[in-house]
Amino acid sequence: MNGQHRSLTTRRTALLVVATLTAVTLGGCVAVGRSGQPASTSPNDPASDSRTTAQVTDELGQLPGVSAAFVSTGPVGLPNQLELTVGLNLEAGYPGDVPALLDYTLAMAWSATVEQPTTTAAVAFRDGDSALDLAPAAAALGWTGMTGPTLAVSMDEMADRYGPWPGPVPEKPAALG
Repeated sequence: MNGQHRSLTTRRTALLVVATLTAVTLGGCVAVGRSGQPASTSPNDPASDSRTTAQVTDELGQLPGVSAAFVSTGPVGLPNQLELTVGLNLEAGYPGDVPALLDYTLAMAWSATVEQPTTTAAVAFRDGDSALDLAPAAAALGWTGMTGPTLAVSMDEMADRYGPWPGPVPEKPAALG
C-alpha cells in the first residue's frame, strides 16, 4: 500500500469515527426536549403521573409578585450530566421575603420527579429589569460564601436542605401570601 492510499484510508476512518460519535451524541438529545422532559409519554407510562418541571413552573408563576417562572432539568457538559435551572421574574421592587421565596422556589424545583439533576441547581431572579443578587438570601438560608447574582447550589447542598431527590412538595410559606 502506498503512502497516498494509506493517508486516504486514515482520513476515511477518522471521518467515520467523527460521524459515528456525532450521531450517538445527537441521538441522545432527540429523546429529551430542552425542558428536560421526555419528548412524549403514553397515558399508561408511570412517568405521566410524575411531577414535571412544567407543573412546578406553572405553580411558581402563580405566586404573588412573580410575573414569570422557569424550571428545567437539562443536559450540561458531559453526557448524563443534568443541571436544574430555576429562574423567576419578579415585579419591579418586589416587596416580599426574598430568602423565603428562594427557599420555596428551590424546594419546589427539587420536587420535580421526571429527571434527577446531577450537577448543580442554577438559580437566578430578576427584579424588574435587573438581576437580583441572591447571595444575601442564600446567606440567610445558611449558604454562606455564595456569590450572586446567580447561585450554583450543589446537589449535596440541595439534598442536605430538602432531603433526597425528589423532595416532597413543600407547603407555601405564609410570608409568600
